[in-house]
Amino acid sequence: MYQYLFFSGIFLFLEHIIHVLGTWRLLKKMGISYLKQIIPIYNIVFLLKIFHRSIWWIFLLFIPLTSIFLIITLWIDLLRLFEKTSKKNIFLFFISLGGYIYYINYSKKLEKHKIIYKEKKNTGSNILFAMILSFITHTYIVQPFAIPTSSMEGSLLVGDFILVSKIHYGLRMPITPISIPLTHNTIIGKWKSYVSFFQWPYFRFPPIQSIMRNDIVVFNFPKDLNHQVIDRKENYIKRCVGLPGDIIFIKDGILFVNKKQEQENGSPYQRKKQQVYLIKTKNIPLNLEFLKENMDIEDIDIIGEKNDEYFYQIMLTEKKAIQISNLFENIIYIKKYLLPRNFSEDSIFPNHFGWNRDFFGPLYIPKKGDIIKLNSKNIHIYYDILVYEGNKIRKERSYFVINNKNHYKIQKNYYFMMGDNRHNSSDSRYWGLVPEDHIVGKPIFIWMSIDWDRKNPLNFLNWKFRWDRIMTTVNGKKSYLSFFFTFLFIYFSYFLFYKKNPE
Repeated sequence: MYQYLFFSGIFLFLEHIIHVLGTWRLLKKMGISYLKQIIPIYNIVFLLKIFHRSIWWIFLLFIPLTSIFLIITLWIDLLRLFEKTSKKNIFLFFISLGGYIYYINYSKKLEKHKIIYKEKKNTGSNILFAMILSFITHTYIVQPFAIPTSSMEGSLLVGDFILVSKIHYGLRMPITPISIPLTHNTIIGKWKSYVSFFQWPYFRFPPIQSIMRNDIVVFNFPKDLNHQVIDRKENYIKRCVGLPGDIIFIKDGILFVNKKQEQENGSPYQRKKQQVYLIKTKNIPLNLEFLKENMDIEDIDIIGEKNDEYFYQIMLTEKKAIQISNLFENIIYIKKYLLPRNFSEDSIFPNHFGWNRDFFGPLYIPKKGDIIKLNSKNIHIYYDILVYEGNKIRKERSYFVINNKNHYKIQKNYYFMMGDNRHNSSDSRYWGLVPEDHIVGKPIFIWMSIDWDRKNPLNFLNWKFRWDRIMTTVNGKKSYLSFFFTFLFIYFSYFLFYKKNPE
């Protein structure tokens, strides 16, 4: 924590220097002495008073990243004061990311401008404050996400819009302070929205609750090669099936944790678990439109047709497989499609033991404090962990050495993540374990859900609202849709019938 505060102090000091150098002539023109200008915090307080802004805005100076909003706001107020708010000036100000204030400050024509500042109701300030509040909420409390893929199909659907709590598992403070607000890692598809050369150290507040086995978790993808900064790596969402210290084993597509088999008819999430099923029908093909419209089954692949026999590959829960079997009398068979035990997937983690998605492990998930003796057998499992923790590895004969030792003490906790759509999920089976510092938060709420054409999601005319999912908790236990409609009714009634007193 002290290291994080130290870096925050350095960042605020640099902001102070940039602010003073960019405004000293403007403030001198306003009759403010150099001494007052260079006093930290005070030089912000008197500007807030001059521009008739609430003194409470000063708290934005001490919240990481919002201090940038505060400085930019005061610079815009200075432009207004010196009548530099033409469309050209505002455009140059924003296109230069605020640097245009330096041009105004050092302009030789500064003396010719008349200083005018009128106190008036400024709706722009209200909009700005709303943006700042939205930024604080987005960065430190709860963040919206959309589900783009079917890896969690059954629990979370493509087109679900969720809210993710950043405080349940402990608020992770921002690491990249210089970035474009309300963006993640890129803008316009390819340009980075952040500056990586200045980074704060990793710091997380104590959690409200620990990650529990089978929790759905949002995290940063550890193997994101395009972004090296932890909090700028791509966001993934999976279910945490393995905690630090657990042993994971998959046999015949069935998950075992600490030698205990998951119960097919156990918790709600297990009943929603999907796998690939092969279906063969005779004479009549499956009614695919019926499956999509009435059973909400999307992942359907037609394998082929031969001698009036039709073959399909479909992602199904066990419950839906039974329902289909009962609905269609011409089904020859419907069975799970599992990879053979002796089949090795090239992309599987750690790619040295001949495992595949249906026969995986056993794999031990390290926890903080574990001491591991490295050898040629386990180095492939723990190599990524050693890299995550900043080590350099070298090989000496038949064993591996780190810092002149062949024993290593694990510094972080790690987690094993899997998608509920077991046969259509890029998860820990393929790219390894998730370090604790990559955890983003806990999904808590589905505020909107839209069933769109997955091949053409921008075709708005084909959008359908999933009313049974809107305003529900992620676990599906509670629905707040009725309260939402009540709120909208009161809200619009207020504006329709309330009449303001004449001014």
